[in-house]
Amino acid sequence: MPVAHSSLECSCAGLNRRHFLAVGGASLAAAFLAACGTGNQAGTASSTAAAPQRPAATLFRNVRVLDVRGGRLGAPTDVLVRGNTIAAIGAGQPADAGTDVIDGLGRTLMPGLIDNHVHLMFGSVTMADLTDTDKGVEFYAKAALTSADQMLMRGFTSVRDLGGPIFPAKAAIDAGKAAGPRIWPSGAMISSTSGHGDFRTPDEQSRRFTGKQSRAEQLNATFIVDGRDEVLTASRENLRMGASQLKLAAGGGTSSAYDPIDVTQFTIDEMRAGVEAADDWNTYVTVHAYTNKSVRRAMDAGVKCVEHGQLLDEATLRLMAERGVWLSGQYLVPNNDSMTPERRAKRVAIVEGNDRVWPEAKRAGVKLAWGTDFLFEPAENPKQNSMLLSLRKWFTAAELLRLVTLDNATLLGLSGPRSPYAGNLGVVEPNALADLILVDGDPLGNLDLIADPAKNFAVIMKDGIVYKKG
Repeated sequence: MPVAHSSLECSCAGLNRRHFLAVGGASLAAAFLAACGTGNQAGTASSTAAAPQRPAATLFRNVRVLDVRGGRLGAPTDVLVRGNTIAAIGAGQPADAGTDVIDGLGRTLMPGLIDNHVHLMFGSVTMADLTDTDKGVEFYAKAALTSADQMLMRGFTSVRDLGGPIFPAKAAIDAGKAAGPRIWPSGAMISSTSGHGDFRTPDEQSRRFTGKQSRAEQLNATFIVDGRDEVLTASRENLRMGASQLKLAAGGGTSSAYDPIDVTQFTIDEMRAGVEAADDWNTYVTVHAYTNKSVRRAMDAGVKCVEHGQLLDEATLRLMAERGVWLSGQYLVPNNDSMTPERRAKRVAIVEGNDRVWPEAKRAGVKLAWGTDFLFEPAENPKQNSMLLSLRKWFTAAELLRLVTLDNATLLGLSGPRSPYAGNLGVVEPNALADLILVDGDPLGNLDLIADPAKNFAVIMKDGIVYKKG
């Protein structure tokens, strides 16, 4: 995938690589453990080191709190963090012995950023990496952990991973053995045969005929399932492993080899099986889908969130708004000459849909979330922040700052008790989790500050731990 944005859209072509897919999930998990503790100190560009220690308390003095609910910047004040939560906000907060005091110098204190559509493993390596037989599984594990650290250093303190072998990386980060964002994992993407997540190479026949899982399934990248019973099993397997939500492929993709964009995937009974499994675990299903038919079928099955949606018409968007279904949107970059002619042809209508679906969904009152969905282009990952700015032709700075914080956090909240982390995110308020960024300037007045985190983010805190302090 030679393009910055290939929605998982999930890139079947990228996963049809025998070298990487020959690696089993168990050896990948062991590699993550081995990769922890290598590299430089946390917060540097190539780190896979352990997270710093959390102080008993941190006091931000003389900061202006960004109220993302109201789109306002508050008067100078103090913000006290105890443990991993915001304990108090107000001028003159006392600093007990052992409190780490940070002079805000009148700068902006805002919530940590949230990306609602990432693929942490497959966004950290290139196609050349996947075919390089000199690279062992430890390379991929270290690449993912390094990418997670860099993502955190861009101010993204929470992400929703929507397909791939993510559980070992999440475990390492949560245990403090590596630095990275909070992760809401989906686990293996659930796909029908010939669907968007059918990553089999041409020599691999269906498990139904051979009794053998494909290499991608062995890696825990995907489940290829047909019929209600198999969808239930795949859904429950992901939930057993700790999925906070389920990801199903409901329609065709631009990067997958066997499914044209217009096809609809899974019968309504199959889709309902996944929804029922998720509902039994008090969480939800999100689907990869572009077309009206695939999205309407998913909604009829009880799906609560749609990824992408660039081909949706006004009537379907209004129906989504009426039913309270979320649209988790991205902004795909234009076609380029590095893509195959077939892929460029597939993407034309999708790219054109960027400029239509966002304003129409906003007018219709659809619940909106945002994510990047970079895949197999690690060189593009530093553009994670600037991709948000692609939407400012339709959204004010205040609306975009709310989208990337509170609105995205609200979507994460759909996981309910399956959320991996207890507490409120996306706001700077008492009792909220202490995921904070100290910005050198006013992002409401100059949204471009968000696009250069290395220069403009003076402090980055996740879970009460300072990962960057400059």
